[in-house]
Amino acid sequence: MIAPMRLISTFLVAFATSGECRFLAPTDAPPADVGSIEVQIAALNAQIAAGKADIIASGGSVEPDDSFVHHCKPEAKAALDKASDAPVVEKKDEDGLFAAQMEASDRKQLVDNEEFLLGLLIMHQARHNWSYEQELDAICDLAKGSVVITKLYKHHTRTEPMSAQLARMMDEVA
Repeated sequence: MIAPMRLISTFLVAFATSGECRFLAPTDAPPADVGSIEVQIAALNAQIAAGKADIIASGGSVEPDDSFVHHCKPEAKAALDKASDAPVVEKKDEDGLFAAQMEASDRKQLVDNEEFLLGLLIMHQARHNWSYEQELDAICDLAKGSVVITKLYKHHTRTEPMSAQLARMMDEVA
């Protein structure tokens, strides 16, 4: 039984090493210059902007690009718009170790969600790849139960990055 297995493994090794590996072979093309790619992207963006300006100058209109998938449902957005800024104080029905553990777990999850949103906003701010509407959509979607995120959603300004505003609000609570 061992001899056939050795024979098969030897055959597989010989077969695998005898072929040419095209995936790892060096290419003949020179590596792309990052600077030239950025120049090409800038030129294409300029062409797009010029095309939009031509459309508007000729009396047409350009629809905003709303191609991202909204994560915040309309019901959640409506509830968030109606929510008060005051923290909701829930009356404790139970006392004891289990209730205390559940409260601590809920608080930890709330802080984790706030920290996740902060990291998400910082990442997309650094990449410059999110619109204002995308930031608001993420804030709305992650606001579930968080007084800090709800406050950011309702009282943010467009003059300062959302990440900086959220960090300041988190520091005020801590």
